[in-house]
Amino acid sequence: MRNDKKTRGLTYINVAALYVGTIMGAGFASGREGWQFFGVFGMKGYAGLTIATVLFAVIGMIISYIAATKGTDDVATIIMGEKHPVIGKVFATCISLMLYPVIISMSAAGGSFLNQQFGFHRAVGAAIIIFLVIITIIGDFERISKVFKKIVPALFIIDVGLCIIVSFSDIGQSGATDGFAVSNMAPNWLIASIVFVTYNAIALAPLLGTSAINARDRKNAVVGAGLGGLLLGILTIVLVTALRKDMAFSDSMDLPMLAYSARIGKVANILFGGVLFAAIYSAATSVFYGFTVMIPEGPKKKPIIVATTLLGFLGSLTGFKVIVSFLYPFEGYIGLVIIACIVVNFFSTLKEEISKEKKLNKNKEFSSSIYVDFPEHDRFGYPDNIVRVTAGFGGESLLIFGEEKIALYDCGMAYCHKGLIDNIHNALRDHGREKIDYVLISHTHYDHIGALPYILEEYPDTVVCGAEKSRSVFKSEGARKTMKRLGEAARDIFTGSGEPITTDGLRVDRIVKDGDEISLGNNQYIRVLETKGHTDCSLTFVLEPDSIMFACESTGVLRNPELMHTAVLKNFNDTLESADKCAAYGAKHVIGPHYGIVPDSFVDEYFRLYKSSAIEERDYILYWYDRGLSFDELMAKYEEKYWSPERGKAQPKPAFLENAKYTIKHIVEVYRK
Repeated sequence: MRNDKKTRGLTYINVAALYVGTIMGAGFASGREGWQFFGVFGMKGYAGLTIATVLFAVIGMIISYIAATKGTDDVATIIMGEKHPVIGKVFATCISLMLYPVIISMSAAGGSFLNQQFGFHRAVGAAIIIFLVIITIIGDFERISKVFKKIVPALFIIDVGLCIIVSFSDIGQSGATDGFAVSNMAPNWLIASIVFVTYNAIALAPLLGTSAINARDRKNAVVGAGLGGLLLGILTIVLVTALRKDMAFSDSMDLPMLAYSARIGKVANILFGGVLFAAIYSAATSVFYGFTVMIPEGPKKKPIIVATTLLGFLGSLTGFKVIVSFLYPFEGYIGLVIIACIVVNFFSTLKEEISKEKKLNKNKEFSSSIYVDFPEHDRFGYPDNIVRVTAGFGGESLLIFGEEKIALYDCGMAYCHKGLIDNIHNALRDHGREKIDYVLISHTHYDHIGALPYILEEYPDTVVCGAEKSRSVFKSEGARKTMKRLGEAARDIFTGSGEPITTDGLRVDRIVKDGDEISLGNNQYIRVLETKGHTDCSLTFVLEPDSIMFACESTGVLRNPELMHTAVLKNFNDTLESADKCAAYGAKHVIGPHYGIVPDSFVDEYFRLYKSSAIEERDYILYWYDRGLSFDELMAKYEEKYWSPERGKAQPKPAFLENAKYTIKHIVEVYRK
């Protein structure tokens, strides 16, 4: 699960800082680990350093990719995925137990620091580290993140600066330059480099997982991890180079770089001392956080954290140098198995993503025609009392003949108003009628109400029925400007006539709401259903007792038996609820917007298809958003999948792009912001 939105938004720089802060603890920053795992092997140690740098970057990126892709910081899922939860849980527990000794080693480092720097008893420095860790961990990830954002840049700069000064100083060798004792757990440079990475990587899974799902997107998470790994590799190389200035001296010290800072001068010693102590604190906090993630939430969690840190304090009195030589390599071998499982899970996750991307990017449009009708089905085969009076491309208009009164369902686009009025005249004449009694507004988009001013000019006594929101939209100068702009764009695309288009005279005479009935005489009536989602003013009308539903765009635009276009401009959840509402109504017949009459055998599937299409579209948008695409790039991806020249025969491209803008913004704001 993604964390609270206030912690979401780490950049790749922030992620890299968290990565470096996790690993760059006392042993790392002081050079103790660098010496133990690389310096003792002489020049061969640089080959090991190169391998370690690459592994740090690659493993960090793999962990971040899995966490960001799956949207989880659950260690078990990062290690084994969802298919082997029991094994993953076992490994996660192992990591938790293996992370615990870090509080021992870091508090031991705090003791060594104050002992080497000021001659204090080791217990003093250890106790200070324990106290700082407790007050930070009892906070939350956001607090830890803020700490690292401030500490790590200074730590990195000062540590690297000191290493460069030492490397170019006149410090000479004071003793042996080879033959140093190596750990039995890491007997050669190759094994040492691998073990060095794997024991450090144990600490990475929990914190990198959390930073990945709190990153702005997967791209920032993965790039940040890679950058963090490279920075660690560079720092280690610089450290080892500095430690080779006086190899016997480096070998003899618990915290060799602290000792070098004293040889450089008082200012260097104070600066590095402060930074080193901060490194001890940051590593203890970040790694111990990984341990505390495994402690169940509840009133006992804080007391458990306090108790375990106090036990770590007691264990720290064994000494830091001993811990680095024996405990770290031992954990590295166990970490090697865990990293192998993570790599396998990475390839499994990558395979799933490639399959998912192919599915999401599959374009279901048919190139031969925008509509591929059902076999032997006439989508314009309306009942005798419903006449299609549509003129031109774009919007549909239908005349509903009641026993006493007549309703016009939608008006189509403004550019084709003359043809629409001619069609209405002809239909009225054929049925022996003279006027329209009602105009039913499904919603206030230009392709549905563009010709309304011209209809009202021709039939001024007509009662316009619409949602309350429709009235306020018609009064909005900005909304009318948009209608006019899109209407003119449609005119230019379909006719190129340049004829002026007006929005003057738009009105709603009768406000209708959910459950209202509009009588057509002799027990015939129109039932009103509020079906928001596409817009806040979207309405569905049902002609009763014929049970013919005039669906609105909140429940999609049918294109063929497998494809439903969606346009969630206002509220995604509202559209799903509208689909459920319409399905539950149980109409015998459905007339789809921009389509025509749906086969009766497809009515139930109609609303199911809408919901699955809407969810697929939502997932497509989020898929690319999570991969770091900008808004413009998202628009391009959306257009690539959902736009085609054939679609343009029903919806001009400017209108498609206008809708796409609102759809993408809504989905991202609801599900990611």
